[in-house]
Amino acid sequence: MNTPQVWDRHAINAEIRRRGMTLTGIAKDAGLYASACRQGIIGLSRPGAEAIAAALKIPFRELFPTLYTRGRHDESDTISSAGRHGSANVALILDNASGAP
Repeated sequence: MNTPQVWDRHAINAEIRRRGMTLTGIAKDAGLYASACRQGIIGLSRPGAEAIAAALKIPFRELFPTLYTRGRHDESDTISSAGRHGSANVALILDNASGAP
């Protein structure tokens, strides 16, 4: 029976080393800063994680199924709560304009 590969940071690092690559090399090849992939593998740099997925030719969601779940295109509602409900600064400006103390 063929069980699906579970990708954690250790398995990803092992696969990168097995292919003769380094995280720094992947980052530099992708035009990113040197530590981007090291940060990407632990959830701190989405561009670094995307570079790893591209270098390994493995779909991003397969490598990082639980990280980066609130990505740029993963949600239909991308408006911040301040934009939806107004801003405290707008209320302050309106209060000052009306002559309120």
